[in-house]
Amino acid sequence: ATGDHNGNLRIWDLDKLGTPLFEVQGHSGLINCIDGVGGLNIGSGAPEIATGGQDGCVRVWDIRQKTPVAGLEPTSSGSRRDCWAVGFGNSYDENERCLCAGYDNGDIKLLDLRMNKLVWEANLSNGIVGLQFDRKDIKMNKLVVTTLESKFRVFDMRTFHPTLGYSCLVETAHKSAVWNSKHLPKNRKVGKTLGGK
Repeated sequence: ATGDHNGNLRIWDLDKLGTPLFEVQGHSGLINCIDGVGGLNIGSGAPEIATGGQDGCVRVWDIRQKTPVAGLEPTSSGSRRDCWAVGFGNSYDENERCLCAGYDNGDIKLLDLRMNKLVWEANLSNGIVGLQFDRKDIKMNKLVVTTLESKFRVFDMRTFHPTLGYSCLVETAHKSAVWNSKHLPKNRKVGKTLGGK
């Protein structure tokens, strides 16, 4: 899957790169991030792709149709923030699935796709450039979030407080932005970060 500066989402067959398998105008500007789930034994349920864009929209796509099946839209043009990161999780059976989105102003939002409901939002005070659940195909466990401020956070998605939100560990990893973090597939307690300097 690729996204371009004009907001076009394309799905490609790597053996036949001449023409995309799926193509849609997904956003009104640059597509900043893409994630996928389902199919090929990566989570239960239908194969879906999520995109986040410069237009502030987060969209979930089923490539069998040309319109998004779910999403998050800005409430008004004045509050539009770039979505810089998206990640699927909680896809442990045919019905359950969630999507997390991170924004340039530090907002983080968790959407329950079964209920099509925003279930959690917070602000981390700095732009969110990466996020990943430790595994997409199990009940929510850990969510790692990386930011521009040289820190990463690991949220315990099993421990939620009604006013304080999810408990988390905050660590400084680099002297500049932490651009990415990934869990080791064979041991989810181990991860790596990618940062500047």
